[in-house]
Amino acid sequence: MQINLWTMKENLKSALHLPTQEEKICLILHTFEQIYKGQRLSFYRFSPVGYVGEGIAMLENGRFQSINYIRDDIRVLPVIRHAIEKQKPIYYDGQEIITMITSKYTRNDPLLALLVIPIIVNKLVVAYILCEFTKERQQLEVQHMEELAELSDLIGEILIQPQKPSHPKLSPRENEILVALANGLSTKEMTHILCISEATIKQYIKSIMSKLDAKNRAHAVSIYMAQNI
Repeated sequence: MQINLWTMKENLKSALHLPTQEEKICLILHTFEQIYKGQRLSFYRFSPVGYVGEGIAMLENGRFQSINYIRDDIRVLPVIRHAIEKQKPIYYDGQEIITMITSKYTRNDPLLALLVIPIIVNKLVVAYILCEFTKERQQLEVQHMEELAELSDLIGEILIQPQKPSHPKLSPRENEILVALANGLSTKEMTHILCISEATIKQYIKSIMSKLDAKNRAHAVSIYMAQNI
């Protein structure tokens, strides 16, 4: 099974322009459906406080449905906990699934294999995607798993994007950086989330302060806050 990584990235990037998180999640699941056709895909939020996994949406046979009835302590679900703790996709095949997952995640069709994809932002898992293989097992190579990890990072970036421009004087990228500053992120932390160099971020910040006539970063953030209020 191969991933056309460039195509997948371009599809996912189109989610940046969607107005709501719900629409973004639906597009994300649709994008993964291109790889795992006929399988069951679901998206969950994750909170490290209490290790809580909260169901959001499931895509099966081209239909979406809410799974907000699922709320689990991930510590008792090793198949998910291991992927979250290792912060990388893990594929489970065979009998080990039956003994490591609860009835909430199984359906009428037998579960043959399970893929867990954690979504990471700023070195923290904020969500995860489950792909339940009910039609047939797949042989997933190391390269496939590495490409999934790369897509996971992009999804994390998509989910934290501001949903509307923060200041009319700034470019979209400058708005992203200003929002990150307002949320207390350091320059180094922004390099991981926004996938640009520290030097480039500093240039953007310099441009932001110039456009807003701000004396420093804190002043720029205060202008941003006042504009949004």
